[in-house]
Amino acid sequence: MIPTEIILSPGTYQTIIDEQNIQRDKVEADILLMLENHFSIPVVIREENTDVIVAKELYPNPCPVCGRRIPFLKEMIDRLESRPANKIRCPLGHRYDGQIKVYYLNILQKTGENLGSKTIEVCPACGSKNIQHLSPTDVFCFDCEWDNLKGITQ
Repeated sequence: MIPTEIILSPGTYQTIIDEQNIQRDKVEADILLMLENHFSIPVVIREENTDVIVAKELYPNPCPVCGRRIPFLKEMIDRLESRPANKIRCPLGHRYDGQIKVYYLNILQKTGENLGSKTIEVCPACGSKNIQHLSPTDVFCFDCEWDNLKGITQ
């Protein structure tokens, strides 16, 4: 999974500018460019209550034929998004149908101790502790891709 974009609300954007003591005499486009260079991914300012990082992932990964992980994920994701065919090619040349999964990770999430006593600490599917809390009730696993998320509409 790789982050591809940061979407900030105007309020959060202003808070970041204030906390970083960015000079007020700079043009807005220059400030946005400074943030993009700092985070190394595009930053977009949208409506209130956004504040998410958009992350994308290839599925399936690793290759179902040989089990090798796909290198250069960003390039492969860009290729899949720009072409009509949804074929992924593994390092050994195997081609198989694939898709891009998109996740919206909350930037302003609370830490585990603030989420309450019903917090999931271990993935119920694979037992991994490598999980991401999106809210007090919404969780997904980085290792086996289990989640309890509702569908996201755009």
